[in-house]
Amino acid sequence: MTTPLIDEALITGTTVHYYVTCKREAWLYAHKISADQTDENILMGKVLAEIKEKDLHQFPFSNLKFDKIGKQRGHYLVTEYKKSLKNVEGARAQLLFYMYLLKRNLKLKKIDGKIISGKKAVFVEGSEENFERMEALLQEICTFLSISKPPPPERIVFCESCGYRYYCF
Repeated sequence: MTTPLIDEALITGTTVHYYVTCKREAWLYAHKISADQTDENILMGKVLAEIKEKDLHQFPFSNLKFDKIGKQRGHYLVTEYKKSLKNVEGARAQLLFYMYLLKRNLKLKKIDGKIISGKKAVFVEGSEENFERMEALLQEICTFLSISKPPPPERIVFCESCGYRYYCF
């Protein structure tokens, strides 16, 4: 097994989201290769980020940028707003990453999460099992990002709306 050359502190929620969605996209993003900045989805994401920017919670111990955190019934609840839930697994992994870092760094007893898109909501439980899976996933991502070349492209359902699609096909 290769020793990871990438420090876990350099991993962002976006990196985790991309890795779960498409490993090639995660590799390109993590290696500072820019997506097509004129892509409609990229432009919409920038507009949404600008709107939310003033309300984002940022913490000095990490590179966390999530939409909302609050206390509810004795535990913490992190909320992420998404324009759609087409990629619920990527969104879930990104939110769990935020929850994992908050729990670990702030020594929280209980933290859960919620992804909201329109009138739909997805609950993400802050269970030990989920945090153990996230820890393993982060190690996997660090090792993966240490490879010198991106993996070959694989066509998936998200390719048509990906800002990196021109690097692949």
